[in-house]
Amino acid sequence: MAGRKTRTGLCAALALASIGVCAPAAIAESPGEDLFGGGDVFARFSEPRDRDLTLAAAAPAAWRAAFGSEDSGGDEPAPAPAPMPLPKHALLSGKTLYLTLGVFASIPVVGELVWWKGNEKGKFHFTDEEWFQHDTYAGGADKASHFFFGYMFTRELAKWYERFGNTSAESRGLAAAVSVIGGALVELGDGFTDIYGYSWQDVAANATGALAAYGIEAAGISDVVGFRFGFVNADIPPPCCRAYGYGHDYSEDVYSADLKLEGVLRRAGMRPGPARFFLVSMTYGSKGYRFSPVDVRERNIGVDLGLNMPEILLAVGVPKTKWWGEALLTIFEYIRFPYTAFGWQYDLNHHKWHGPSTGNKFDPGEVIYP
Repeated sequence: MAGRKTRTGLCAALALASIGVCAPAAIAESPGEDLFGGGDVFARFSEPRDRDLTLAAAAPAAWRAAFGSEDSGGDEPAPAPAPMPLPKHALLSGKTLYLTLGVFASIPVVGELVWWKGNEKGKFHFTDEEWFQHDTYAGGADKASHFFFGYMFTRELAKWYERFGNTSAESRGLAAAVSVIGGALVELGDGFTDIYGYSWQDVAANATGALAAYGIEAAGISDVVGFRFGFVNADIPPPCCRAYGYGHDYSEDVYSADLKLEGVLRRAGMRPGPARFFLVSMTYGSKGYRFSPVDVRERNIGVDLGLNMPEILLAVGVPKTKWWGEALLTIFEYIRFPYTAFGWQYDLNHHKWHGPSTGNKFDPGEVIYP
């Protein structure tokens, strides 16, 4: 916004300067004539026979050339001058450049603290983690996680780029590119750990989330669809009886693709009424993939009816324009809190339905060691 105000002020200053330069130049180009075409123009305007004399007719040729054609006869207004082009600026400059460099600089720091610390470093290698198959290390929930965080990071980074004076198209394009490159850099770090390795599937999932954010914003349908990450309760076996997998335990995570009834109904020409406070969601989550025995692990795909918390907050008066209001709305836009949705889940591993529930039901079982 500050960048736009600066460019507007610059254009105004240039316009005033051009008037200050062009008017004396026009006078200088007509030697022997005064400002209004020679003689006492005020006396001539006071005579009845000259009352219909126009300024264009009385002005010198240079003045008429600058502000209107003498052939117009006064019947048509002179065409408006072409607007001055806004000064161009490099996309990666100023605050935009500093934020982008800060993102890339933070990747090794966050990666070491969150993912790589405590894992033995070794020779760089690739790994094939597959996608959502039942025998993957997290049942595919890790790929849903990469998709979601690529989506969320791209949208929020684009908002900051736009605040720095970039256009919407520039902001979302740069944010998507930074998100994709950043995800690939994280995988480079994974490639040097013995436990993970460089997974092209993770890079692809992250890129897909970034492109989804780009497409939703470009199409202007963020009032209709969105994605969230949520929490559910899930037990794990006691320490004596766990299967020791690796990585994050996704048993307490759920990922949802949301259809926002408020946006859908308004676009259909209907008044949403109380329906504006609800979402219809498709969900995915896995349970037991780190600590439970293989025979009880679940991969659940579901359909939920949930609360549209940002709409509820707006209805009770939370302001978008205050920093705390924006922060609160952003949190609830991306995070699905427990007990705010219920529905049915289909377990792809055991081919059976669960529900209606909030997704909390899971028997973690026990590993029986000899």
